[in-house]
Amino acid sequence: NLRKEYQNTTRVCNSSCCIKDADVEIHTKVAVRNLSLAVDAGEVFGLLGHNGAGKTTTMKIMIAEEAASKGRVKIGGHNITSNVDEAFQMMGYCPQHDAQWKNITVREHLECYAAIRGVPSSDIARVVDMYLAGLQIHEHSGKQSQHCSGGTRRKLSFAMAMVGGPCVVLMDEPSTGMDPRSKRFLWDTILASFQGTRGAILTTHSMEEADALCSRVGIMVKGELRCIGSTQHLKNLYGAGYTLEMKLRGGDRTPTTPSSDRHADLKEFVAGLFPDATLEESFADRLVFSVPQHAVTSLAECFSQLEKAKSELDIEEYSFSQTTLEQVFLKFAHYDEVNGD
Repeated sequence: NLRKEYQNTTRVCNSSCCIKDADVEIHTKVAVRNLSLAVDAGEVFGLLGHNGAGKTTTMKIMIAEEAASKGRVKIGGHNITSNVDEAFQMMGYCPQHDAQWKNITVREHLECYAAIRGVPSSDIARVVDMYLAGLQIHEHSGKQSQHCSGGTRRKLSFAMAMVGGPCVVLMDEPSTGMDPRSKRFLWDTILASFQGTRGAILTTHSMEEADALCSRVGIMVKGELRCIGSTQHLKNLYGAGYTLEMKLRGGDRTPTTPSSDRHADLKEFVAGLFPDATLEESFADRLVFSVPQHAVTSLAECFSQLEKAKSELDIEEYSFSQTTLEQVFLKFAHYDEVNGD
């Protein structure tokens, strides 16, 4: 998929955002190495990696805060080096740390950004009201930003990035510091905002956020993009398959078979259903098995067999889940540790 992405940057460098063959050196150390990716309209691309992996530096070259020593970056078809003014007109940026004036109001922030972005003066009030209502911060519109909650300031930062209709929006940890309810609301707003004419690049430490928002993700390790694809594709390609967790009946209902025999019967059943499954944990009445991807040919058949076995094997409850994006991320993080300098 990395080769495919490189070919895509050659073909579509007039997309929302395109980075091709980018290297960045900071104090003689390579922070980003040979990075190529393209983001199209309607796509939210997630850039994942541990601290020091190169995510922040990648953001910095897109906002011209760092210069790439090799390669090129285009925003809406405009080179960020030779046509920076035109590129910036196409870009919105939601930084990790809110960049706001303390002494002006929420409404005044948006009015200022709308004017800078070229919204006609006759439309500014309408556009600002639309964002205030859409992000549910209208009641705070007259407050100075220094008197707003962290969640309101994050919503304001997102609105400032979106106003004026940029073709690409860069979001650095957009839901940092928000409570769960506000975070879910912002996620829903982001999903609704990138359906057709705009693309986005998002960096996050939250795999839940990446899974919820991103149509594709890339994982960076030591300045290099190591994998790229949809979250489902990466789970299938790099995941360990499935986890089967089973809890045997106990408590008020006395089991009819001794515990050791029930464990043996359960292991025999799992071995028959998934020949290559391995027992990962066994404690009291709880057993956890790792099931490789190739052992599952039909999820419907798996659940059918598990349901039949519930009464026969005294199973109180079970769960059968696929590898999470978090587990895929940790696999690459472990690679970073093992192969660290």
